[in-house]
Amino acid sequence: MRIAICDDELQETLHLEQLIKAYAFQHDYDLQCERFTDGRDLLQREKFDLYFLDFYMEPMDGIAVAQALKEKFSHAVTVCYLTSYEGAAMQIINHRIYADGFLKKPVDPVLLEEKLDQFYRMSFFKRLELRSGKRFDTVYTQDILYVEAANKQVLFHMANGTVAYHYTMGEIEAMIGDRFFRIQRSYLINLQYVASYTAKTVTMQNGDVLSLKNKGFADAYHNYMFLLNR
Repeated sequence: MRIAICDDELQETLHLEQLIKAYAFQHDYDLQCERFTDGRDLLQREKFDLYFLDFYMEPMDGIAVAQALKEKFSHAVTVCYLTSYEGAAMQIINHRIYADGFLKKPVDPVLLEEKLDQFYRMSFFKRLELRSGKRFDTVYTQDILYVEAANKQVLFHMANGTVAYHYTMGEIEAMIGDRFFRIQRSYLINLQYVASYTAKTVTMQNGDVLSLKNKGFADAYHNYMFLLNR
């Protein structure tokens, strides 16, 4: 998991990074931190899995940075605010400011561990925010069996039905995560739901039989199973 820490007070970023590294060492997790003291610098970077943003900072406060991140990455960002002000928590709640959590500064290591446990579980089951007209739908990758290209849209085959979105397969492949494999031009499958496969087909757990054309599937599937059972 890649984590961005953004706070205009350098010592605060260093302190939080130390706590996260201690947590990662204790649990043998792969957590990589990068520190920023200016939200504008953070916005120039590629996407992180988790953002810790100071609620009040200059020149861009945490709310402005979070909003810019949502626009840049189509809402699919995980944000936890940091604040030393008691009123900030109520402001977040009352005004429904976009947030997945908040922590009071100085950060309590126990409360941080609880948040990191929550976010680490969420990172395994990645969340997508998909645009449908003026609406954004939240789709969790563990609910997707496979994605199918169909004309100028993609079909998300889910356990409870099929939903269409106006994206290209390349766009979905870039955002969906490494638990998926593109077995041919038209199909991007969730390795979690593979029931069986042959040299020419992959059978999903819902019984759908899909044509297999791209090389490397067997290796990708075996690597996934190894990591799952490690």
